[in-house]
Amino acid sequence: MLLNLREYHRPAASGKGLDQALDLLARPGIHTVPLAGGDALVGSGDPAVEAVVDLQGLGLDTMTLAGQPPAFRIGALVTRGALGNAAPAQDSHSGIIASSARSWGGSVQRNRATVGGAVIAAGANDPLVAVLLACGAVAVYYDRSGAHELSLADFLPRRADLLNKPEAPALLIEILVPLPTGRCGGGLATVGRTPADAPIVLAAATLIIDVDSSEPRCIGARLALGGVAGSPLRLMPVEEALVGQALHPALMAAAGEHAAAIVDPQGDFRGSAAYRRAMAGILSERALRQAWANCREG
Repeated sequence: MLLNLREYHRPAASGKGLDQALDLLARPGIHTVPLAGGDALVGSGDPAVEAVVDLQGLGLDTMTLAGQPPAFRIGALVTRGALGNAAPAQDSHSGIIASSARSWGGSVQRNRATVGGAVIAAGANDPLVAVLLACGAVAVYYDRSGAHELSLADFLPRRADLLNKPEAPALLIEILVPLPTGRCGGGLATVGRTPADAPIVLAAATLIIDVDSSEPRCIGARLALGGVAGSPLRLMPVEEALVGQALHPALMAAAGEHAAAIVDPQGDFRGSAAYRRAMAGILSERALRQAWANCREG
């Protein structure tokens, strides 16, 4: 509970609702924060919060396939539950996006927690954030000068500075996932104490292959890991080493070894640094193998 809450505001989507929300967030003298699903905010019980701006009236809870080039557009207030149940099937990445949305918490939490909240919190072991990274997602945020797009890989380390400037706040409003072209597939591999537990370490991968050559070659790769840093991260050196290579099991094993060699995890009660590093390699190989298998099936 937010015991010191004094004000509640809910701007409407009509008119300049986003600008009204920014005006409220920028007020001096009263600590005001945005409220989406409330999964993290209400649970925190932060005594410093005096006012909230409820974003649920701003029309940020829709999912569409639109744009040129086309992209899967996920509103920041779409819940994990809705994403897990209704991700469109027109592209090859929707399966792992939906699966990652379903693999976090219980049904009550998934029906409350939002995609925008997941990205802003960027939990170290959140499968959804890792999968969005592996799918090349783009974050769309809104400030007084309008909407801006930034790759999710670049947005995550800068999100606090971009969104929380006292006099010039911004709001995350949408996540764009470009629709892949060509023969492609994705994979997600996790390890936890039990199958229902939150992952300790996880890997998400996407591959694009050249089907015109006599032997399939990788023409695009993304690999993201969770549980090995403060937030999920892309392993671009591993991706670059895969591009242009003929795909075979030994290449996937080498990519896993490469991933384990470049991560530097911190240990805790759920897993030592050595365990997390070893799992990073094993799960990277599994996720890449799964993505490769899905490429061949597609």
